[in-house]
Amino acid sequence: MTSKNSLIILDKSSQFDDFEKFLSSNRQIIAVDFETHQKLEEKKILHEFLDNYLKKNQREALYDYVLTKYNWYEDISMKKDFEINNINMLSLMSPLEFHEFLLSILLKFTAIQNLLKENNPNEIFVSESLSQYVSLIKTDITLNAIKSVSNIEKGFSTDKIEIRFNIFSKPLTFYLSKKTYSFLKKKFENLICNVNNLWFKQKSAKEVILLVEFNIAQYHELIKSLSKSKKQLVLLNRRRPAILGKNTIQILKSNNVKILNSEKFLNKQNTEFLSEKKRFVQNLNRLWEIEELFSLFSINDKTYWPLIKNRLKNIFEYRLDDYLQFIFQSKKFLSELNIKQIICLSESGETENILLQNIDNNIESILLQHSFLRYHNDVNNLQWRYEDQKMIHLKSKKFFVWGKNDLEYFSEKSLIKKENMLITGSPRHDDFFEPQKYFNKKTILITLSPISERSGLGDVNLVIKYNKILTDIVNKIKKINNSKIIIKLHPGENPHNIILLKCLNEIQDITVHQTKNSKDLVMNCDLLINISPELYDSSTIMLEGLILKKPVIQFILDNEFLNIQPLSSPIIQMNELNDLVEVTQKILENEKFKETIIKKIPLQTANYLSYQNSSSHKILELIEKTPN
Repeated sequence: MTSKNSLIILDKSSQFDDFEKFLSSNRQIIAVDFETHQKLEEKKILHEFLDNYLKKNQREALYDYVLTKYNWYEDISMKKDFEINNINMLSLMSPLEFHEFLLSILLKFTAIQNLLKENNPNEIFVSESLSQYVSLIKTDITLNAIKSVSNIEKGFSTDKIEIRFNIFSKPLTFYLSKKTYSFLKKKFENLICNVNNLWFKQKSAKEVILLVEFNIAQYHELIKSLSKSKKQLVLLNRRRPAILGKNTIQILKSNNVKILNSEKFLNKQNTEFLSEKKRFVQNLNRLWEIEELFSLFSINDKTYWPLIKNRLKNIFEYRLDDYLQFIFQSKKFLSELNIKQIICLSESGETENILLQNIDNNIESILLQHSFLRYHNDVNNLQWRYEDQKMIHLKSKKFFVWGKNDLEYFSEKSLIKKENMLITGSPRHDDFFEPQKYFNKKTILITLSPISERSGLGDVNLVIKYNKILTDIVNKIKKINNSKIIIKLHPGENPHNIILLKCLNEIQDITVHQTKNSKDLVMNCDLLINISPELYDSSTIMLEGLILKKPVIQFILDNEFLNIQPLSSPIIQMNELNDLVEVTQKILENEKFKETIIKKIPLQTANYLSYQNSSSHKILELIEKTPN
C-alpha cells in the first residue's frame, strides 16, 4: 500500500459529483463499502478498500470486545434510574441488534485508525458521515468534508421496516416507517379479528398456552396439536402479523386459536404509566450527556462514544413509549390471565425479552430451537463462537432441541442444565415427512445465505467473491441441457440481500424468490445448492432438502473450509467451481449416482432430527406432563 500525502475516504453516502473535483495524482482513494467500490470501478478510478487495513485477528478481537458490552447499562452510575419492575429499560434493545450495530462501527473505526497510522497523511477528504471517525482518531490534520446523502440508513436498527414481495420472477423491496407499519397492522388485525371472533377475551379464566411471534403457516402442525390440549391456545404477535391471509384465518378458526390484543391491558392515560414515562424521558435526556460514557465506550485509549451516541439516543427515545407500554401491558395480562406456558422461537427480540423478565415462577417458559447447524463435528467449535446461547445465554426454563446432535452439542458447550433440555424434533417440519411426488425436470434450486454482520469477518472482498462465484455458477449450470435454475434469497432482513438481488438482475433466464414458501421450492427441485459465505453459518433449507430426499450441495466461500474434512454425505461440501459443475451434471444426468446419494440421507438425518413427522405431538405430550 503506497503512502501518499492526501487521502480521500468515501462511503455509499458520498455525493460523487462533489468529490470528483478533489481528484489528483497524489491522492489515495479509499472505498469503505461495496457500493462505493462499484461506483469507482464504473468510473475507472483507482482505489483501495478500507477493509484491507483490518486483519482477521483484529476483527476477531473486536467481536470478543463487543460481547463484553452487552450489559453496558450495568456499569453506569444512573443504572437505578432506568429500572421498573426489576427490568432495566436499557436492557430491552435486542442484544443481537446492539451487537451488529456496535461491531460495524468499531470495524470502521479501527480500520480508519490503521489507515491513518500506515499512511500518515497531512490532509484528508472524507464523507460527512465519516468525518467524525477521523476527528476522534487524529486531531492534527486538515479535514475536508465531502457532502453526504442524508438518511440512507435502512433496516431493523432504524425506524424503518423492510417489506418484501415478488412480482412474477423478481422480488421487490420497499420500506415503511415502523409507526406506519404498526398503524396499518393494528387496523388490519382489528378488522379481521372482530369479523372472525379471533380476539382472546380478557376475562377468560381458561388455562392458556401463549405462543409468541409465531408464523402460523409454518407452525400449523404444532398449532393443530396444541389445540387438542385442555388449555386455550393464544397467539401474541407484536412484530409480525398473526394473520397473513385466508389460510391462516382458517387455521386459527378450525383450531379455536385466539389472538391476544395486549393493548387492551393498558389505558394510556393511566397516571402511573404517564408518571413513569415522564421520569424515563427526563433520565434519558440526562443519560446522553454524562461524561462516564466517553470512557465506558472506548477502546485502545480512544473513545468512540460520539459515533454511537446519536443512534442509541434515537433508538431509545423512539422506542421508549413502546417498551414502557408493553412492560405495563405484560405485567397486567401475566397477572390477570391464567397463563401456564409461554413458548418462544427466540429470546433476543424485544417482546420476548420483556415477557421473560416479567414472568414469575408459576409460568413455564419454553424456547424452541429454530435453525439447523449441528451437522459436522469439525465445525462445532467455530459455530459455538457465534451461537446465540453463548452470546446471550438461555432465559427460558426449558429448551426444546431438534435431535441427538443438538443435545450433545449444548450439553458439551453450554451452561444449560441437561434436565432443562429436551429432544422434541422440529414441529415446523412435521408436514415435510408426508409422501411427496417425484419430479425430474432438471430443476436446480440455488439458495443464498447472505453475508452476516454477526461475525464481523465479512468484507468487500467477500462480497465481490460472492457476486463472481454466483454469476459463474449460474452461467455454467445453465449450459447443462434442459436445466432450469431457481434462486431463493434468504427471507430475513439483511443488507447483503439487496446487493445479491442487484447481481441477479444482471443474469437472464432465472427465477428469483425471497418470500415464497421454501417447502414448495424444494419439493419441485431435483438438486439443492446452498451457497454459504461463512462456514459457521448454514441454512435450515439444507435440512429441508434432506428431509424431502433431494441431493444437497453446500458450496462454501470461506477459507475456513480448508481447515475441515469436507462432508460427502448426506450434505456434499465443496468450494471449487469445477467440482460443483461436475457433480451437478452427474446428479442430473446419472440416475444411479443420484439414487446412491439419496439412499444415504436417512442414515444421518435421524441424528439431526428426532420425532420425524410427530414433533408437534411430542411437544403436546411434554406440555401436558407439566404439573400445574
